[in-house]
Parts: sequence; C-alpha cells; structure tokens
Amino acid sequence: MTHSPTNTTDTTDLHFAYASDPPDVERFDVKTLTPGELLGRPCAFAVIGQSHLVSAPALDYHEVCSCDPLPAAASQTTALDPGASGRVAFESDAVRAETTVRVEPLSAFPGAAGADAAFRFGPDAWTTVAVDDDGAGYETYHTYPERDASVRTETTLTLTGADSTAPNPEGERPAEGRR
Repeated sequence: MTHSPTNTTDTTDLHFAYASDPPDVERFDVKTLTPGELLGRPCAFAVIGQSHLVSAPALDYHEVCSCDPLPAAASQTTALDPGASGRVAFESDAVRAETTVRVEPLSAFPGAAGADAAFRFGPDAWTTVAVDDDGAGYETYHTYPERDASVRTETTLTLTGADSTAPNPEGERPAEGRR
C-alpha cells in the first residue's frame, strides 16, 4: 500500500518496526536508494512503495516504516489522525534509537529540497529522509494529501556498548532535526 493518488485504499495507520537484523529488501518496492552515514558508519536510506527503510548494518540498526503492519520486536503504530503522536525506542549492541512520531497538517511539510532521499508519489504525496548535520539522527516526512496530513518523525541515535567510546568526528552534541 502506498500513499499514491491512484491508490483507492485510505491509509489509516503508519507502522514503524526496528530490528538488529536487516530486512529482506527484495520484499519492498524500492523507489529510490541513497547511501549515507549515521554516527560515522555507512548506511542506506530507501524510499519504498510502503514508505521508507533505513539500514545501518554496522550499527545493527534497521528501521522500516510502512502503511502495512510490520512484525518486529520493537514497533509502533501511529494513527493518521490530526495531532496524533507516538514514541518508540530500540537498542542493539551498537546503538540506541529514539523516534518521535507526530501527525501534523499537510502544510507542515517543508518540501523535498533539503532531503537526502525523496520520492514523489503524486501531487503533494511525498516521502523524504533528511540526515541531521551531525549524522546522529534523521527526520522523515510522509505526506497524505487525501487526509491533509504530514507524518513527521525525528530519530536520534546514540552509540552503546564498546562503540560508545569511539570518537565522534563531529564532537559530542545532541542531534538537531532539520526544520
């Protein structure tokens, strides 16, 4: 299911799943794939037909966001209702992730110009991923013009375990999401 204008199914929820093991990318309709870095480690950001995927194997961190329900030990479902919000945390041996989800009006979407990965499904229907300047997190937007909604997520990553003592090339400072 996508939030494409040609899709006649009204999406009512957005599902977020987290895992240490990489998901089977072959099961997704990958629209765009962009290499990047999180916490100085290589990763990939994908816009998929169902929403987005962030995969950082060196951090044992994989996030899938989908309009379809997802099985995972750490997951969150957010209703696409105005003002809805949620928070989910995930921790692997290498990283702790905290994600805040907010449903805002469609007008809150800042556009795709500053995104590191973006795909336009139709007029005003976008999925974007923007990495924070310090590489310690990222922000996503999923727009649903048929619901006058924009789902915004902000994810902050923190190294754990043996990796937590590794120097951060940007210095230790909190992640700041793009606005």
